[in-house]
Amino acid sequence: MKDKSKTSQRIQNFYHMVHTQFNTKVKVLRSDNGREFSSRPMTKFYAEHGILHQTSCIDTPQQNGRIERKHRRILDVARALQFQAHLPIAFWGECVLTTVYLINRTQ
Repeated sequence: MKDKSKTSQRIQNFYHMVHTQFNTKVKVLRSDNGREFSSRPMTKFYAEHGILHQTSCIDTPQQNGRIERKHRRILDVARALQFQAHLPIAFWGECVLTTVYLINRTQ
């Protein structure tokens, strides 16, 4: 994304994709205190679709720990897949997608 003005459209597109492709709803959106997530149109969108918007406390990067651990696990498994399969770096994206698929299926 080039700028933050496209955030609301991206979130709405993501919501509709999840609803259409997986027949499920987004229940919670967790973000930092960016104004693009708490603007008036976005607040209205959350209310219309029953989405709970949670924000992290200011100056507390510790609250990002859970996401950081999940992100690190995805990257570690993707590296292992790539290494074991002797794949070139051009297949990095496929390794990450496969990793997320495998993690989602094994939990």
